[in-house]
Amino acid sequence: MFPTLNGNGRIWIYVAQRPLSEEEAHKINERLAAFCTNWAAHGNQLKAEFGIFYNQLLVLGVDEEVAAATGCSIDQTSAIFRQIDSEMNLDLFNRMNLTFLQDCNIRIVKMSDLNQAYISGLISDDSIFLNNTLSVLSDLRMKWQVPFKESWAYKRVNVSTS
Repeated sequence: MFPTLNGNGRIWIYVAQRPLSEEEAHKINERLAAFCTNWAAHGNQLKAEFGIFYNQLLVLGVDEEVAAATGCSIDQTSAIFRQIDSEMNLDLFNRMNLTFLQDCNIRIVKMSDLNQAYISGLISDDSIFLNNTLSVLSDLRMKWQVPFKESWAYKRVNVSTS
């Protein structure tokens, strides 16, 4: 994942509420490739990469050992993702959508439905949880995919009722 970026880089993970169409993925890749090429902070070019994972997770990374992303440059990331979200209706800023990987596909469970999804067996202790709250590239590489029982979200399940 992002082989040209160092481990201390910063990342932003956005989860689309549905799989992207081929056309949407192409448009997003083009826009964010151009964004990464031109992204700068206080006149310093940022070394950045972008990727779409599992056709539903949009991840932007920056190598902060080259130059750090700062207030205005971070605002630029929010702006471009808001534009994409608005144009494609992807619900990218809904942090209540939790993501699980099942058979190489994304399953989204709303935070409010987490307990019921667990009780019904839709997700289990060993379901692969994709942590979209990570903000450091080294964590993305090492801690992004964990068994649900090892995730922060597992603490939200009332296991005594299962």
